[in-house]
Amino acid sequence: MQGFYGSFAVPKFNERESWLSAAAIMLQHEVFPAAGIDPAAWESYRYRVACGFPIGFRGSRTGKVTLGQAFDPSISADGTFEVFINPILDNPVDVIAVLAHELIHVEAGIACGHRGRFASVARAIGLTGPMTATVPGDELRGKLQRIVAELGVYPHAKVNPNARRKQGTRLLKLQCGSCNWTARLSGLQARRLHAASACPVCASVNSLIVED
Repeated sequence: MQGFYGSFAVPKFNERESWLSAAAIMLQHEVFPAAGIDPAAWESYRYRVACGFPIGFRGSRTGKVTLGQAFDPSISADGTFEVFINPILDNPVDVIAVLAHELIHVEAGIACGHRGRFASVARAIGLTGPMTATVPGDELRGKLQRIVAELGVYPHAKVNPNARRKQGTRLLKLQCGSCNWTARLSGLQARRLHAASACPVCASVNSLIVED
């Protein structure tokens, strides 16, 4: 594959979106012509590429997750295809393989789903497997590896949503205004208190104060 940037040095990217946008252009020049799509044809499509979780993503313990998502221009405020790459991906070859999949949605239109025009373009450029979860064949993977080598490091760190800590029960401070006795209790316990609740130490009534 001849270098896309010719004799110029490939720019170093500090932002994911810039890297992804450059990857999209390189795919259009180096991969999609195999499906008979001229690089100039992409100039008629308005699209944006970003790194972000797909709608409804909550993490998965089975590994079956949506790795990319493309949205029809009809739901974008300025009529643009919105393409997102899941931030759980950090291998740049995997990233642009998913990007190629999503760019087919842009070219073929969201309405056709993973059949018809989508399937014919996907197979022509070398994507294999189920059309809903394509993977690059050997020849395409080689092209993607060469594109990545020219692009340089993908400026991204993998996000693992399954590593999120669940927030523990937030305890409130309970204090007696008469004897200054203090304790900690949950919000549920605090809501059970009432005007006739007595301090367990001094037995004062209506003297208990709950603080954040």
